[in-house]
Amino acid sequence: MTSSGLGAGVLGALLLAATAGCAANGPQDPASASTAKGQAAVTVDEVQIASLSETEIERLFHEASAQLLKDDFVPAAETFDRVVRADPAGRAAVPSLFNAGIAYHGMGKLDLALERFKASIAQGPEAATTKDAHLRLTRIYGQLERWQDLEKAAAVALARGDLTVLERIGARGALGLGLIEQGRVEDAQTAIFKARDEIEDHKLGMSGVPPLELAQVAFALGEIRRVKGEKIKFVPFPPDFAAVFEERCTQLLDAQSAYQDAMRSLDAHWSAMAGFRVGQLYHQLHKDVMEIPLPANAKTLREKQLWEGSMRVRYRILLEKGLKGMKATVELGERTGESSSWVSRAREAKKELEAALEREKEAIAKLPVSEEDIRGALEDLRDKNQPKKP
Repeated sequence: MTSSGLGAGVLGALLLAATAGCAANGPQDPASASTAKGQAAVTVDEVQIASLSETEIERLFHEASAQLLKDDFVPAAETFDRVVRADPAGRAAVPSLFNAGIAYHGMGKLDLALERFKASIAQGPEAATTKDAHLRLTRIYGQLERWQDLEKAAAVALARGDLTVLERIGARGALGLGLIEQGRVEDAQTAIFKARDEIEDHKLGMSGVPPLELAQVAFALGEIRRVKGEKIKFVPFPPDFAAVFEERCTQLLDAQSAYQDAMRSLDAHWSAMAGFRVGQLYHQLHKDVMEIPLPANAKTLREKQLWEGSMRVRYRILLEKGLKGMKATVELGERTGESSSWVSRAREAKKELEAALEREKEAIAKLPVSEEDIRGALEDLRDKNQPKKP
């Protein structure tokens, strides 16, 4: 995360502190007052510190804010937490909790970031940072793949009446993603189609690098298309195999297009997710098509060998395309430092695809028919299936 990516939330927190946050004689914030009277202060790490004056708290808050804006996440998080411990019900507590959440998120400590964002919401439900805290919860739940929590957090965010168009699109994308990953295709489609309608109505992402909110919508759309496509199977063998296979390929290409739209955001995390899924599309299609049983009219040994060889030669390209996608994802992780589970999955899938390709080559080499014979048989079959000219 760069300082430019901190968004209005950090600036809002800084403004809140500068105008009302730590003034020695300013009026007390009602939200802070109700917190002090009606509920226990938010608990952070148990560290005993000496009592600090309001002037010292203000100095620490601005010091931590400057560190955060320079992406110095570790000292920023430590200092914001110190502010909260020093005055857990004071004016600087809520913005410090929120900004600590940003710092921990930047460090990759997602569980701590969740704790701080939730604490800032609980302690300051009407604070200037609360809307952004709700939206940031959806991003973290998505990264953690906690899909039910993502669905709930997105629904809470969407219930707010103060979201901008882009924020609402992002929340709908998060809701759709949470739903599709739970297998609720129809509900996910409703959320994503609403988001896409708003994107088209406001002509967003038509040029330049699209914002991350659009990447999430595109990825969720790719997931919907992937799930629908992978429901198309070839066992039992369909009598209209060509049409069924074409439909599966159409769904694959549509899903790939959506994933590529997600990659346009140039965000390493979304690109890694999308890149892995593109490779997986081809790998899964290869698995499914290779389950097609031997046809009944392949009676002789040579016919059976030609059938096996033709299947391996014809559909080997799916493994090659899948491997290409996984290699690109692994290289992305190495180039950008992205170290999410999606890159780890791509690394493992890359090994699996490389092994699968080797097995295909070995299996073809063991057949008593050459690859040239197999390709010739495929050409003959194609010629027989061509419509005759009048």
